Amino acid sequence: MGNRFGTGRRPKGVFSVILPLGFLVIILVLFNIGINYLVQANEQEALESARNALMRSTIHFYAVEGFYPPNINVLVERYGLLLDEERFIFHYNAFASNIMPHIVVLPRD
Repeated sequence: MGNRFGTGRRPKGVFSVILPLGFLVIILVLFNIGINYLVQANEQEALESARNALMRSTIHFYAVEGFYPPNINVLVERYGLLLDEERFIFHYNAFASNIMPHIVVLPRD
């Protein structure tokens, strides 16, 4: 008794192996691109979050104390600011006590 949906023959040759492997490779490449995009987006968001936390703490300090903190250590000691110095470089340049400090947060490579 034969196969009612066809002749029962399978295609033989190079295409029967290369075509499924090609699809698999394409799917894996697209998956890898998607994962890399998510990792980069997560790193960018963590960088922005660290910068915003430092800015908010600085502004809060100014609102409470009446002057900007002279350095980051004051924020860490008095207000409990947590800085991930293994992941980021924090640059805090306070020019005067009544002028907003220049704050830069960069990723460590």
